[in-house]
Amino acid sequence: MIFTKEMLMALEDMELDVGGTKFKGIYIAILFSFATTIGGGIWWASEFVSRIGQLEVSFDEAVQVISKIEPLEIELASIRTKIEDNDLGHLQGKLAELDTLLLSIKDRQTEVLTDASNSTAKVNAMEKDWIEVRNEYKKMADAIKQFEQDVLKFKKEVDDLWKGLDAASSPLG
Repeated sequence: MIFTKEMLMALEDMELDVGGTKFKGIYIAILFSFATTIGGGIWWASEFVSRIGQLEVSFDEAVQVISKIEPLEIELASIRTKIEDNDLGHLQGKLAELDTLLLSIKDRQTEVLTDASNSTAKVNAMEKDWIEVRNEYKKMADAIKQFEQDVLKFKKEVDDLWKGLDAASSPLG
């Protein structure tokens, strides 16, 4: 943005009186730019913390799905032991019942494994999101540093302009 002489004069003439302390317009403008930068940083930090919370919840869900597999394996081992212990020649009816039970367990295990693979995919997606968030944070930090440098340069240029105006208005010193 290019500042015209009228804009600089308007900022120079503007004053804000707060509790007996007077603030020049240019300082108000600089303070406002710092305040908006800080506000943006606070907003970004809250977004960052919110995303981390979502990652934690998704990770906990994945752990719960994976923990459901172990009881099914124990139940299958128990059924195998019962089949081996009993004489199958006399237990044809029980064999049909166990076959049905095993099929339902197999279906349930397939469902759990599908949920586990979906959870793994979610964890991988969250990992990618985390990397993106980290990269965004670095970009934002670099942008803030650059902004601070630009503000310091702008302040120096404004101070130099004021010194030049003071020197031009009183050439004898």
